[in-house]
Amino acid sequence: MTLFARRALQRVLDENANSFLTPKQAVNIRQLLNKAHANYLAVEWEQVILNAASKFGDVQHEPRLGSSTPDLLFRSSHAPVEFLAEITAPSDQGFHDLNPVDAFQEEFWRRFRKSNLSIGGFDIQIEGHPQFISQASKERIRVKLARRARWDEDIFNAAFHDFLRKLQTLPEQSHRFDVVSAETGLHISYDPAKRGATAGYPSFTVATVINRNPVYNALKSKGDQLKASKYGGICGVFLCDGGCQMILTHTGWSSFSTDDVIRYFFRQFDSVWFVVVFGISQARSNLSIQGKLHLNSKKLGHDFSQLKPILDGIYKSLPRVQWSPVNARNQVKANDLTGRYYGTLTSGANVKMSARELLEILAGVKTVAQFQENYGLDERSNPFRQMLREGRLISKVTVERRPEEDDDTVTIEFGKPDAAIAPFRILPSD
Repeated sequence: MTLFARRALQRVLDENANSFLTPKQAVNIRQLLNKAHANYLAVEWEQVILNAASKFGDVQHEPRLGSSTPDLLFRSSHAPVEFLAEITAPSDQGFHDLNPVDAFQEEFWRRFRKSNLSIGGFDIQIEGHPQFISQASKERIRVKLARRARWDEDIFNAAFHDFLRKLQTLPEQSHRFDVVSAETGLHISYDPAKRGATAGYPSFTVATVINRNPVYNALKSKGDQLKASKYGGICGVFLCDGGCQMILTHTGWSSFSTDDVIRYFFRQFDSVWFVVVFGISQARSNLSIQGKLHLNSKKLGHDFSQLKPILDGIYKSLPRVQWSPVNARNQVKANDLTGRYYGTLTSGANVKMSARELLEILAGVKTVAQFQENYGLDERSNPFRQMLREGRLISKVTVERRPEEDDDTVTIEFGKPDAAIAPFRILPSD
C-alpha cells in the first residue's frame, strides 16, 4: 500500500526518467519502488517533489557538490531563481521502537484468543515515565513496559495465566491483573458489565526535547548535507510527513511543535534559508496535503517574492495522497505495496464494482465466498446470483478509467429474461 497511487508514481517515474534522471538513477528508483523497505515513503515524497519542481524549471537530482549529493538543484525557467534542497520524510518509528505498545497489545490479544476468551469488558492501562513532563524537563516520554525479551518472565508469567484461568472459570465476576516494577507499570481490568475494550497510555510521539525528536533529527541530517555541499546560494529543506505525529500537531505546555523545532533549527543552521512542510491531514475519510513555508529570520532582508510562487507551484502540483502515512507505513512494513481499491459494489438494474476485484474473482485469486463476505452478502443477496435466477444475461460492460488512482469502476448491465437460461414464457400481445 503506497502513500500515492501506484499509477501516479508510474507517471512520475516515466516523466522523471525522460527528463532529468540518469539511466542509473531511474533503475535505482524503480528498484526502490518495487521493494518494501523502511525508507519507502521518503522515496515516494522525493520523486513527486522532484517531478513537481520539473514543471517550473530545470531539475538536477543528486548533483555532486562539495562532499555531498543533494536531492534537488533547481533553476527556474521564467525567473532568476535557483536553489538547492534536500527532501526528508521523518516518521515516529523510532518512538515506537522505544515504546512497543502495539506489539504488546497484539501479543496480549493473541493470548486471549488462544484461550477462547471474549475480548469485551477489558481495559488496559500502561503507565508512563516520567509521570509528569514539560518542555523544561529535557526528558522524553516512555511507556513503562519491560523489554520484549522479558515479557514472558515479567508479564506473561504464571500470575498472568492464573488471571486467564479465573476469567475462564468465573466470567461473571470482575478481575484485575497488575504488574508494577521498576520497568513495568501495567494494569489490566475486566468488568463483565462493560462492552468493548479500551486502552490508555501516555502519548510518546510528542516532542518533549527540542533537539531529540524525529523532526529535528531529520532537519539536522539534511542541514549537515547542505552545509557539506559548499553551495553559496539559497538552500532549503522539504520536510514531508512520513508518519510523524508532531508535523501537524500544535504546541502545548508540555511539548514542542514543528514550528518551535524549525525556529531552533534555523538558529543552528543559518545557511538554510527555508523549510517547506508538507503534512497530511485527515478529515473523516478525506486526506489532503497541507503545505507551510518557513523562512529563516536571518534571511528576511532578501527578496523572496520570486521564490514563493515556485514553492507554491510545487505544492499545488503534488498528486493526491491515497492513504495516511501511518497506514501506508504499516502496510509497507507488512510487505504490502498494492494500490487502493476504489470500486464500490452497488446493485439494482445494473451492478457497479471494482475492476480489480472483478478480475481477481475471474482469475480465482478471490473466491466468491470471500467476495460475499466482504460485502455482507449471501447466496440470495448476491446480485449476480439474483440476475442468474431471473434468467438475465449480461448485455453490456463499461469500464470507467481512473488514471491517477489504482482501480477502475466496472458497470455491468443486464438484459431482460433470456430464453437461453430462463423458462419459456408467453409475452402479452400488444
